[in-house]
Amino acid sequence: MIRGRFKGLVLVVATLLVGLCPANGQLAPSGIPINGMAAVVNDHVITYQEIQVSARRAVEAAMRQGRFREDELRQKEQEILRDSLDQLIDRRLILDEFTKAGYSLPDSVVNEIIQAQTREQFGDRVTLMKTLRKMGQRYEEYRQDQKEAFIIHSMTMKNVNQNVFVSPTRIEKYYAANGDRFKQEERAKIRMIVIDKSKHAIGEPKKIAEGAEKRIKAGEDLAKVADELSDDARRFKGGDRGWVENKDSDLRKELRTFVFAAKEGDISGIQDLGGAIFITKVEERKPAGMRSLSEVRNEIEQTLKSEEMERLRKQWVARLRKNSFIRYFN
Repeated sequence: MIRGRFKGLVLVVATLLVGLCPANGQLAPSGIPINGMAAVVNDHVITYQEIQVSARRAVEAAMRQGRFREDELRQKEQEILRDSLDQLIDRRLILDEFTKAGYSLPDSVVNEIIQAQTREQFGDRVTLMKTLRKMGQRYEEYRQDQKEAFIIHSMTMKNVNQNVFVSPTRIEKYYAANGDRFKQEERAKIRMIVIDKSKHAIGEPKKIAEGAEKRIKAGEDLAKVADELSDDARRFKGGDRGWVENKDSDLRKELRTFVFAAKEGDISGIQDLGGAIFITKVEERKPAGMRSLSEVRNEIEQTLKSEEMERLRKQWVARLRKNSFIRYFN
């Protein structure tokens, strides 16, 4: 995600692009060997290796799901490879449009992009370099990838309308036509104290839990006790776990059984579940049902805006394809 100064940088570059007019014309490939080539876009070759690298994560994710038969997995893999090729072609078309228009991205801007990405994603340059080594990627390749991603983002902002209007009527029609999307399981808002046995000496977790329970029964706020005694990261939020659903797989069965049998304000006793001890408070309950239009209006609006912007993006890329040289190799 682009935030703060980095987001501002995107807007500045996109604004500069608005004032420039793209040049006409195209380049045709010549004398390029066919071996290893999946496609040619203007004068740039896209190889099968590039497609495989681009598709790797999506293919691995499909394999991890374990819900495809072998023949279905092969078919899914081919679909992912075709999608990856299309994405690589679109990427090259946009980069070529940037070049044809006479735009340039100064090294100083690229340096700011890399610095921002390093801070946000890795924390420091040392961690970045270690991560790249693990991935088998050279720094120069990473730098070029970030530069191209920035160019594509800026060109998209320039050529695809960002101020899409969605009428209230369209939102209401979407809500009426997509009722299943807004069904909601039974939910509960909970706070929790977690005593991790691995972080304490033998016998201590039980004593800590008993002390916490005693304080809560005496009238102390569970959030305050959690802040002092809980071992998980949510202690700093007073043990706040937010809203959980009855079918929430992240909540252990024993905990879920208590939560969805309890009333608002109920606090469990000490629940010793092997590696940790839990004390849970149910703060609010909401029954299963349909989320109201007022609850989901903003969500629907964002969905419809995203869909319209994607339609406009595809229109723009289709125009680039029409005015470019593209050849596929089987």
